[in-house]
Amino acid sequence: MSDFHAFDQGGVTYLFFSRSAKLYQISPLAARLVREFFPAQPEATLPASGSAPPDTLSPGETELYVELLYLFHRELALPLPAPHQQDDSPGENSYQTFSIYLAQTCNMACCYCWNRGGTFGKPGRVMGWNTARRATQLIVSLVERSTAEKIFINFYGGEPLLDFQVLQQITRELLKHEARLGKNFHLTLDTNGTLLEGHAAQYLARYFTQVGVSLDGSQRIHDLQRPGKYGEETWQRIVNNIRSFPNPKLLGIRATLTTFSDSYLETFLHLTTLGVGRIQLEYCHEPGYHQNPIYEKLIVPPQRQLSELHEFVDYYVDYIASYKSTRDIPFVSNLLDSINRIKRANRFTRPCGAGTNTLAINSQGEVFPCIAFVERADFAMGQTGQGSLSLHQTLQGFEVDRQPPCHACWLRYDCAGGCYATHYDMTGNARQPHPEYCQNMRGRAEVYFYALTRMLDRCPWHLER
Repeated sequence: MSDFHAFDQGGVTYLFFSRSAKLYQISPLAARLVREFFPAQPEATLPASGSAPPDTLSPGETELYVELLYLFHRELALPLPAPHQQDDSPGENSYQTFSIYLAQTCNMACCYCWNRGGTFGKPGRVMGWNTARRATQLIVSLVERSTAEKIFINFYGGEPLLDFQVLQQITRELLKHEARLGKNFHLTLDTNGTLLEGHAAQYLARYFTQVGVSLDGSQRIHDLQRPGKYGEETWQRIVNNIRSFPNPKLLGIRATLTTFSDSYLETFLHLTTLGVGRIQLEYCHEPGYHQNPIYEKLIVPPQRQLSELHEFVDYYVDYIASYKSTRDIPFVSNLLDSINRIKRANRFTRPCGAGTNTLAINSQGEVFPCIAFVERADFAMGQTGQGSLSLHQTLQGFEVDRQPPCHACWLRYDCAGGCYATHYDMTGNARQPHPEYCQNMRGRAEVYFYALTRMLDRCPWHLER
């Protein structure tokens, strides 16, 4: 079991302890001593507390060695995080997030679309009102017994605005129950932005709390990666819709980066010109076509990803530090979410609540643990309006310390085992991560640790946003 990790980032050496989630910046001499005398291996191999230092060390090295030995024994004596416990009383549940695959069809033909426009290679379809009514009834019945106060309803696809009339019907039905249930419904939508206009835009601006729009940076890159269904250019139409949206504060932009894309930083700079406050940049990593050589060519090599992330962090921190307020600074949501999670020293023993905190419903009313498992027949939990839901056994009882190879990883309480659906697509086993996945997660974590220390030094107020 590896409970610590030393690494270099930005010319500085860091030492991270898994059990406490504490991060130390250490001197070059301390880094040399750690690598020579404290290699990452089971704690039983550490020198005993109070044991004599190696006689090859100088007086200054000996003093530092004793301090390090004390630090290691103190950190590694901490108990492991307690396993996750479901605190629901009988009859209660923890469901908080519901995703509705409203339209499993799309009016675009994006080169990297992980679910093939929501169709998963099947004939396209949209949700009819009879199915939507059953889905709404299921959500309401679960929310009635949920311990969560905030309930998130996400409309997904494909392109959900192709089924806008049913979206309105579901929204009205859910909001009708909000006061009776004593819950706050937060309605969100993921859209390609081509239909974000007219009455649809007005409606979303009035009733929704967040609208995510996909736009891949510059016009050249976007139109290459995200053409319309018949090859037409879409960038200008989407940008026009973003700029005319009635409530810009609700909007966020999500860009997907492929091997054809501009760098992470260049893409960010393109998107900041649109006046949107929330930006999410993700490398093309969806595993749905992991065995497809064409799709594989779109995935940015891990080393390039890490290099671009590092470049972006340096720019972003310097950029923010020149401001006295974050009001007009674009918020890079996924990056700062990861950094803040590290700052809070959160420790997790299971990755997510797929099937216990989240549910996804496809356009035919079939229920799945989350959006990434939709149309994976083995993980179907049941049908709306037809009895109880059943969670696949591989998604039950997961604990990272009992799961090889996770129990030997220093990042295990942050990653917590990773995404079940990604593992299933990459290895065929929801509990078995692919080595490339783990390597990429650890590499990113090192950049996030570096980013955290830079922000704490230059602009700590931005982390409070």
